[in-house]
Amino acid sequence: MNCIYQYMIIGPECDKRGPIPEDKSRSRSEVYRECADLSAESFRIYADKIGAVHHYSRKQVLTEGKVGSTTLLFEVLRLIYDPIYDEYDKVLFCDTDIVCNTEENIFDLHKGDVSGVAESDIVVGANPQYIKDNYDKCRGGYASWDFDDNKYWELVRKYQRLDIPVKTAHDMGARKQSKVFVMNTGVHIWSKEARLKAREQFDDWYEYMADGDKEGDHFWLNNDQPYISGQLVKHNFKINHLDQTWNDTPTHYTDGYPCWTSQNFLHYTGGGGKVTMLQHQKEGKFKYV
Repeated sequence: MNCIYQYMIIGPECDKRGPIPEDKSRSRSEVYRECADLSAESFRIYADKIGAVHHYSRKQVLTEGKVGSTTLLFEVLRLIYDPIYDEYDKVLFCDTDIVCNTEENIFDLHKGDVSGVAESDIVVGANPQYIKDNYDKCRGGYASWDFDDNKYWELVRKYQRLDIPVKTAHDMGARKQSKVFVMNTGVHIWSKEARLKAREQFDDWYEYMADGDKEGDHFWLNNDQPYISGQLVKHNFKINHLDQTWNDTPTHYTDGYPCWTSQNFLHYTGGGGKVTMLQHQKEGKFKYV
């Protein structure tokens, strides 16, 4: 049996940031909660269709009692450390700003230890059909450290401080090159063996985050994504690279292409993206919710 794990925990600091600029009529936490519930419903329907268990948590478990700037983002590691998941063969994690838009079984695509989409393999700025037909000509757009030397050195220094090796995306088998391999952790699948291995071998996530708070690391650097990616590299996990249709962002297409008709997992990143996600649902853009 396989499991889909999602969570949404809204901390007291959320609404201190003020409302999302694209929707000032309600609080930030209200938008986040509505998005999360919509996402969870889409994956509950999906789990029923593919014969998996769906677990949507609103409870802080792994990170309970821990204090830090990005603590709640590390709750994703519950799929590794919480023994309630040991009964499952494969576990898929999906962010709660993603809408499932397919009946294709993602678990059938998994092999190796961990499956996901590398940041460098996500192409933006063109419609999905063009990307599919001309992928080798397209440049990956998510690996910001490839376009900004300051970000590159911030990432490298962070990894060096914590004894995490730096490997390129091609070193880790990604389709497109990047100076540093980072997987987008909005969507990733783990085998049971990989979860148990990570439980034994991963460096302490709290030390990673606490180091960032001490050093003044930016949010993008001090969260679960570079941590998990660095640990996969450090401990020689076998990565299976998925097509970006499993982690794609409608709002990144410049020509208004209706990507919800062809892409599988629609990832509405950022505050404004979440407002758009709810608007798309009201407009009937999605297949199942």
